[in-house]
Amino acid sequence: MAEEQNKSGQRWKLVLSWLILILFVIGVEYWLGWQTVLEPWLAFSWTQGLVALALLVLSYALRAWRMYDYFPQFLTGQWLQTWRLMLIHNVLNNLLPARAGEVSFPVLMKRYFGVGYAHSVSALVWFRVLDLHTVLSFALYPLLVVTPLKRLAVPIMLVWMVLPVLVYVLRNRIEVAFAGKDGKLSELAQKAMYGLPDGWGAFWRSWLMTWANWLVKLVTLAWLLGQFLPDVSWNMLLTSVVAGELTSVLPVHAPGGFGTYEGGMVTALLPVVNAQAATIGAVNVHLFILGSSLLGGLIGWLIPLKDNNNV
Repeated sequence: MAEEQNKSGQRWKLVLSWLILILFVIGVEYWLGWQTVLEPWLAFSWTQGLVALALLVLSYALRAWRMYDYFPQFLTGQWLQTWRLMLIHNVLNNLLPARAGEVSFPVLMKRYFGVGYAHSVSALVWFRVLDLHTVLSFALYPLLVVTPLKRLAVPIMLVWMVLPVLVYVLRNRIEVAFAGKDGKLSELAQKAMYGLPDGWGAFWRSWLMTWANWLVKLVTLAWLLGQFLPDVSWNMLLTSVVAGELTSVLPVHAPGGFGTYEGGMVTALLPVVNAQAATIGAVNVHLFILGSSLLGGLIGWLIPLKDNNNV
């Protein structure tokens, strides 16, 4: 009975995600017109576009490096295949509805490198925990300084920044505390603990590469958004792209993240720009992200697999 309800809930989420996409496309056309939304690209230089694309590709490379370093017993000497897997996983994760693309990671790890599902899923959960912690780090301080907690902003940020270290130090106790317990939170915690790196060196490298990846990506996207909204402060530009990225944790996620991603960005921008300008900037930044991930997916697909791997 519970399984049937779960499947029914998943179907409704899928239907709702596609409905969001359809309403988004129709809504933009009705309110602004897609020609108006895309018109700013006419004033965009090839140099600017190539620089932004190169920086996003660099962020993809850092993500692949994190994976390559995490699985040395499986991936050493197979950098191109690691790069291929990451690029394909990235485009599927960006385009498929309801984050269904995440499933491709353990499937591809098993197919390309023979990594067991439990091992790759746990690693993916740990990566996502690091990703979420890092992205929230970019959002917390700007939020704290505009609240009554602004005097405590620095101490709160210091505590927040050492949380991953505390989790790693207390990993055995956390694992024991959740062992044998049911529920999604318990399952997620156990997978995250199982996915922790084996030693401090691997832990610091995975955390450092996570920060490097997100720093490059978020700064690039903030700069790109600034090309469409030149009068907006750097702090607001960065807050906006962080808000867009955080929409990925929503329970309903349209194909490509359309609608929800723009909604996060526009919400952060509304205090400083009108809704029309914010929407145009958000849509174009999102289109650039999806376009770069599609190009990356094509490059990944063109990278040849080794003879001992299956297509």
